[in-house]
Amino acid sequence: MRHETRANLGKQGAEIASVRGTLQALAESWGNDYEHVKYLQRRISDMEEKLSNIQNKLTEIEWSEETEWLDKSEKN
Repeated sequence: MRHETRANLGKQGAEIASVRGTLQALAESWGNDYEHVKYLQRRISDMEEKLSNIQNKLTEIEWSEETEWLDKSEKN
């Protein structure tokens, strides 16, 4: 994997971590209506889980085996 690609994937993962932190803060500090708050907390929790899965996949890609052989096979 090219250095630039790995660096870009790392930056994307960091951005996702930032979004997850924001969602967690919202889940803990939203409004006074109990039912509305619980709904928002569930939705935010769902989104946080999805972002966490994406971040994990990006980390796997970032550190996966080299893919230089793909470029060679495309030339044939």
